[in-house]
Amino acid sequence: PPAMADELGELLREFEEVVEDLAKGSSRPYEQHLEELKRKVGSSVYDSGIDELESTGTSPGSSLNSSKEDLNTPASTYLSKAKLGDTQELEEFIADLDRALE
Repeated sequence: PPAMADELGELLREFEEVVEDLAKGSSRPYEQHLEELKRKVGSSVYDSGIDELESTGTSPGSSLNSSKEDLNTPASTYLSKAKLGDTQELEEFIADLDRALE
């Protein structure tokens, strides 16, 4: 969709501006933002990553909601999407930023 392309273009421009600022050595404006992100990530490290709506439902393999067809379906069809609690990649990114700023 065009709106999505516009949003992606805007995010890329913003990212390029930040990279240029960091290349010039002006990391001060980003240090506070980075510290705030670290605090947020640190407080959510123990998040289970389970969406509240999902946690109330039964699992795909549960006998309460499975027919013979469901039981014969490959497990790969039940792979879940990334959830808000999946922070490992974000933590690694922040650690890389820390190293770059030092």
